[in-house]
Amino acid sequence: MSSGIFLPREAMKSRLASASKCERPAYAAVLGFAGRVCRIETNSPRLAELACEFFPCPAIRSLDAFEAGIALEVRRPRPAYAAALFPVFRGRGAFVHADYGAHGSVWFDLKARKVSGFISHELLDDTELFQRSVLAVIAGVLAPAVGVVGIHAGCVVRDGKAVLLAAPSGAGKSTTTLALALRGWSLLSDDWTYVTSTGSGLRAWGMKTSLKLLPDAMRFFPQLSTLTAGLSLNGELALEFDPWRMFHLDRAVDATPAAIVLIDRNSWNPPASGCHIGHAGREETSCTLLADIEEQPAEVVREGHSALEAIDQLAGLPAVHALLGGEPASAAAVLDEFLRERIHD
Repeated sequence: MSSGIFLPREAMKSRLASASKCERPAYAAVLGFAGRVCRIETNSPRLAELACEFFPCPAIRSLDAFEAGIALEVRRPRPAYAAALFPVFRGRGAFVHADYGAHGSVWFDLKARKVSGFISHELLDDTELFQRSVLAVIAGVLAPAVGVVGIHAGCVVRDGKAVLLAAPSGAGKSTTTLALALRGWSLLSDDWTYVTSTGSGLRAWGMKTSLKLLPDAMRFFPQLSTLTAGLSLNGELALEFDPWRMFHLDRAVDATPAAIVLIDRNSWNPPASGCHIGHAGREETSCTLLADIEEQPAEVVREGHSALEAIDQLAGLPAVHALLGGEPASAAAVLDEFLRERIHD
């Protein structure tokens, strides 16, 4: 979450209470987020439908038991404000505000696990934008309050076992993840993987979000030539698309983490095979996974579900360091062969 203006705690609390008054909450539904159950109330059947598609919850349909509550109203744009497709964040302790300018305002009380606000009809009408700039944002901000840890890593799955691919931005994490999916792995996520702790261990979860690649990825994936680069949530110029539909990939929703791949790139002296694989120690794995984790207020994190605890468990998995060079397909071929053996050891 990007830094922004910090409002006094009482002002944040007052504005959240005001924002939670949805005028016509005629529609309610149960949502599932990384195994957690949430409830949404809204005045828009279309918003409820899109939320259910984004956060499917097939096993539980009761509105009586849920771990977080979301109230979102659809209104006309605020004419006195400039339009903003992506939010500006403000925060104070357990209170967070995502401001979309003329297109809306969403407030979070993370201690109470409540989300309230409104968005414009125009923002809702752009389904793909609404999913990545509103629903994905809600998931990311709400995660620690419901015992979910967001890990900056792609994830592919084979035989129910998940391999997390972690790397700094620009190192080739998403292109390698996509290239592995094209070799028969199921795609769980390309950028953020959500991890929960269960009685039987860790579980990795993905959401059906757009896959984001830098424009030069067209060189490696000709199917992308029909797309036009646009501004992404983090301000980068990128190609964003539905990978399952465009490439007809298999999708994984959740799986058991089995291995970690730490990705780095050497463009000056690339490996002859396209990928050099070496051992990665526990400390290197832990540091890489921690690099993009934001510290959360103590009152927000659910007991026994902190990011540090999840990463400590992930760092105990078999881990390798993959030095990439050349085309993603070449690197994926080497990784594919190595991982197929590793996850079945």
